[in-house]
Amino acid sequence: MAIRFSAGWRAGLGLAAAMVVGPLHAAFDVVGTLPPGLGAGPLSVSRESLETRESAPVATVRVEGGQFRLRADAEAGLFTLSVGEAEVSFVAAEGQTLRVAAAADGKTLRVEGGPDQERFAAYEAFRTASLARLVLPVRAEIAQRTAAGDEAEVERLTGREIAAYREHRRELNAFTLTQLRGSAALYAASLRWDGDDRLDELAAVVDEYAKTHPGREIARLMQERIARFRAVALGAVAPELAGPSPDGKAVALRDLRGRYVLVDFWASWCAPCRMENRHYTELYRRHHAEGFEILAVSVDQDARSWKAAIAKDGAAWRHISDLRGWKTPLAARYNVSALPASFLLDREGRIVAKDVRGKELAALLAEKLKAPAGDRTK
Repeated sequence: MAIRFSAGWRAGLGLAAAMVVGPLHAAFDVVGTLPPGLGAGPLSVSRESLETRESAPVATVRVEGGQFRLRADAEAGLFTLSVGEAEVSFVAAEGQTLRVAAAADGKTLRVEGGPDQERFAAYEAFRTASLARLVLPVRAEIAQRTAAGDEAEVERLTGREIAAYREHRRELNAFTLTQLRGSAALYAASLRWDGDDRLDELAAVVDEYAKTHPGREIARLMQERIARFRAVALGAVAPELAGPSPDGKAVALRDLRGRYVLVDFWASWCAPCRMENRHYTELYRRHHAEGFEILAVSVDQDARSWKAAIAKDGAAWRHISDLRGWKTPLAARYNVSALPASFLLDREGRIVAKDVRGKELAALLAEKLKAPAGDRTK
């Protein structure tokens, strides 16, 4: 795509020129007055991609006397506004005008105005409260028990944290369905949707948005996300995965067909993931000869940390990572946006269970691997 530059304008706010990147068929405005501590340096707006976890510059303007006006030539989506060390995410759509100001603390930013942004702000407030109510207390307990060296209690609490986070995401699904219909804020919320909860309803809301906003990129992206959720639904043949192992050799999921395979998304920095590795070690030892394999897909970025965690945990199964962190297409292919996440595949590569752990996973494997010896291949 070609990059084009256009001049900014003055609208009674003592403004300098703005640099604008992108098509000119759609635009929204951002205006504001900032205190001296936040008004230094250029102010910029970038478009956020939930798919690639990357941002692309949309527009930049100099702030003069603490005031600015910026026109962003971009269609509806999720954006980040930054000035100095302060930044804030917001949702905007064509034709809207949003206002930026310092928050009560004088150090952070807030964005107001525009129906899509108001819904996004409500979603973020709900998300923060839900996380604080369901998940953060458990995490605090885990930190206390970890400091006390109580491994048994840490393990029990880790299971509670995983269940609490699942409940949190389902609350976000419910908020989406009741509060975000018809809004561009749907796209921002889609990152944390639970695809195993009310998926048909989510799909209907996305299709409704696509019909009423034809041609919008975020409508297409949300429809593709729904399609990926369906691709990893129970009973579906799991999407292909392939990547380099710690020693640089290529490893592919298709090469494991004929075994029961646990596709496990993890990272060296994920404490619950590392806890699960302890269980996997015993399961792998017990069932590997019977036709059980683990393909661990890491979202690490540092090769040394990744390899050290594998060695320390005694994780003798198969591993792949492109070391791109959350930008990896490996996680995106399975719509994985939180860890740990796992998918159990049967010998035909179909997904038979998700996120089963501990005793539940052990019992399920024992049941599934009771097939006659002649059926145990590879």
